[in-house]
Amino acid sequence: MIKTTYLKIGRKEFLLNQSPSTTMKLSVTPISDERLCAELYAEVGAPHYWNVYRVCWDLSDWQHYACQPNVQISQFQLAAKVVGYLELRHSDDAVEIVNFGLRPNFVGRGVGRAALEAALAHGFSFGVSEIWLHTCSLDHPAALSNYYARGFRLIKEGVDNFLPLDPIPGIVQLAA
Repeated sequence: MIKTTYLKIGRKEFLLNQSPSTTMKLSVTPISDERLCAELYAEVGAPHYWNVYRVCWDLSDWQHYACQPNVQISQFQLAAKVVGYLELRHSDDAVEIVNFGLRPNFVGRGVGRAALEAALAHGFSFGVSEIWLHTCSLDHPAALSNYYARGFRLIKEGVDNFLPLDPIPGIVQLAA
């Protein structure tokens, strides 16, 4: 069973929960190369089974998706190192964090907090009043606590009755 948690944060909550002395400053840099988008998505998402959602995508699918005016795919950088992936979809008054995560070699090194703060600052730079996302039990165990610590609040929760996902790309077994 996979538990999905939907969360949102308003601009006011974001400003109240910002860390005044975060020593690790990450930059958010948009990615225009569809090959880099696909590679970083695959690397960051592999431990969390993201591949099941876009397993059939080729580079033209990535290019078509990334060129949509309401989609922005970016990378997190710490100095010259690429440390993570960020995918946003925005509407008139809200931004959805579609995908957010770190490269495996940066997990567990205190980068998640700084990455989420950078993602939120970037998302609110679009002039929206709120940012929302969903996370699930397949995500990193610290993800939910990081979201709450940054000021997100619960919208709703749900549980899906799926069999465990097969780690082989392209193979997913759903409960009958």
